[in-house]
Amino acid sequence: MEKVKFIDEVKLYLKGGKGGEGSSAKKRTRRGFLNWGGDGGKGADIYFQASPNIFDLSRFLNKKTFVGTSGAPGLPNRAKGRDAPDLVIQVPLGTLIKDKEGRVISDLITSQKVLIAKGGRGGKGNFRRRVPLPAQEGECCEVLLDFRIPTDVVILGETNTGKSTLISQLTNLKPKISEFPFTTQYPLWGVVKKDYKVFTILELPAIIGDKKEKLIGLKYLKHISRAKILVFLLDAQRFPYQEKVFRIKEVLSSNKIEYGSKYTLIVVNKIDKIRETISGDHLGISAKKKIGIEDLVKKIFYYLGR
Repeated sequence: MEKVKFIDEVKLYLKGGKGGEGSSAKKRTRRGFLNWGGDGGKGADIYFQASPNIFDLSRFLNKKTFVGTSGAPGLPNRAKGRDAPDLVIQVPLGTLIKDKEGRVISDLITSQKVLIAKGGRGGKGNFRRRVPLPAQEGECCEVLLDFRIPTDVVILGETNTGKSTLISQLTNLKPKISEFPFTTQYPLWGVVKKDYKVFTILELPAIIGDKKEKLIGLKYLKHISRAKILVFLLDAQRFPYQEKVFRIKEVLSSNKIEYGSKYTLIVVNKIDKIRETISGDHLGISAKKKIGIEDLVKKIFYYLGR
């Protein structure tokens, strides 16, 4: 069985904790018995919190139901039961929380904590009452977690253009690199650092090519949404370049991906294998030979700073 490596959508069922029951204790006095029971504690609230140390939603594959702890019951002598501690569920930065109709409840782009399901109110004890009042159940809801990788730059293209080689030169990632097509099966992202400046970069599997059934990158196109720069990576040996650019844009448009507001860099890789000179509106590089990499990084920082 294939090991799951990357999950970016999952449905969860949440139920806030039930309130603790109120006490029906009595107190003996000279005049008889008095109602003397305390209130129950509040049930646990359920929160989501974004964490920079989580990188996908695979932790939820085997656990999709979360129920908050119940509040403690009330005690004699008018003592209130303890409130249940909050249940905080950590998710990756960039996770959208949606209701079952698909409406966005919250966008966790920073490490904030968001209340999603409230715990129930504790029951009222019989102090100053004939009988205790019942505790409340916690809120129930179904949510969809939709993870969108928070990246600055996305590398797009067809298979075997050297996307993995390029990202390995720019970052500390060690992706599987092969001459065989469709080697990359999942999004890969890392951090580029230079002169105290930083940007994040994402490589998607191929989105154009002759074998449409193998274009795995199509199902990850939503991760482009947070990027500021798109790098269209082309193979210097595959002409005409403009046709490849048109096909990439056509795929983005047909999948309703908004790219008009983003900066686009057309980068031609493997220039060490051709004799022709790359035109001025295209940036020529050789990721394998480390040619033009510095110019590419400078250009990316320039556009990020605009």
